[in-house]
Amino acid sequence: MASNFSHSSKYADSDLQVTLPGGRVYHLHAGVFRRASSFFAQFLAEDLGAVLSPKAKRDGVNLRYRIDLVGTETGNARFVPRTINSMGYCAPFSSLLDIENGKVPNEKLKHYDNVFRSFYNEELNIESRNLATALHDCMGMVNLAENYECVDAVRESVDVALLRQGQVLFKSISQNPVQWANFACRIRSPSIFKDSLIHLVGKWKLLEEDEHASLDSPIMEICQRKHEEFQLEKEALELRILGHYSARIQKPESDNPGRMSYANDIYSWMGLCLFRQWFAQNICQGSNLQANDGGYSFYLLLSKGGAAYLDRGQREGFHLYFPMTQKGKTVFENHLNAYKVEVQAFVAPLMANRTQLEFQDHNRPNHLVCLEVSENDYPWSAAIGVSGAGSMRD
Repeated sequence: MASNFSHSSKYADSDLQVTLPGGRVYHLHAGVFRRASSFFAQFLAEDLGAVLSPKAKRDGVNLRYRIDLVGTETGNARFVPRTINSMGYCAPFSSLLDIENGKVPNEKLKHYDNVFRSFYNEELNIESRNLATALHDCMGMVNLAENYECVDAVRESVDVALLRQGQVLFKSISQNPVQWANFACRIRSPSIFKDSLIHLVGKWKLLEEDEHASLDSPIMEICQRKHEEFQLEKEALELRILGHYSARIQKPESDNPGRMSYANDIYSWMGLCLFRQWFAQNICQGSNLQANDGGYSFYLLLSKGGAAYLDRGQREGFHLYFPMTQKGKTVFENHLNAYKVEVQAFVAPLMANRTQLEFQDHNRPNHLVCLEVSENDYPWSAAIGVSGAGSMRD
């Protein structure tokens, strides 16, 4: 549990007193608030602070601002400035003392406390026993930060709090990329948005129409662009596979190859012929990049090679037209498998995992997770500074 930030004596030089219902008092710095929030930059402007007398300064008085949170019991929470005289004295506001008695949910005040903590890079008071409780606290912070125009000041703290959930978080992102992408955009979290975008594009055709529609407009545009680019990359890959000839059957012109030279590679050519027939049939059936899973199942077979496709049972149909001795079948199988190994190198990049989700072959996602994401793909990359006034940790 994080320490009681409101009663900390760490900031003895504070010039700002913030009072919340229930007698919660914070002794902080107006300059920190101004740097963290566009709202507080105006609300706590330098010319609005008390002008302290020379005597007050000699006595070590620093207090120039006091703001009290009121209206929480009616749902109309707002900060009200209090007058401070030249000696740094402010008349007590007694109605704040008991206003919390059962009327104001503690969690609302907890969100204010966490926002203030993030201003000072202090440990947040987040209920982290599971992802749901951590997300609840983080959402409360973000909602508050949006109201006070200080998202930039809290996003790193929120990001860290959620990332501490580790694989639980990344699994949730893989299952609910739409919701996480929208949330990541709100807090400008590169790590969460990157994983969300990879999963979104990977399962783009698997998503329902209402899921597409629930994406924020900038995210939708990015997803559509990345999906189209990814489709073109997969199409180019398939063309390279279809046009691939093993080096084992290629002949340099200087060798002046004749019929016997090519005849010696008959099993390799037959293997190539069978592979291309199978590959073309899958394209015609829409199992490739046109499939709802973006070709994941098709590419997965290619990446496994061996008996994953065109196994002995499937080859029997081929041998009905092109019978061979058992030894011939074995040689043919070896040449076909050698070609499959070369194809594996082509599809290996598609099997890469560029998310932070850890998985094995038996529990991998049912879509491709190899999408490359750069900073230019973040929705906020061209709009830095919209939600806040920059970092407060200068």
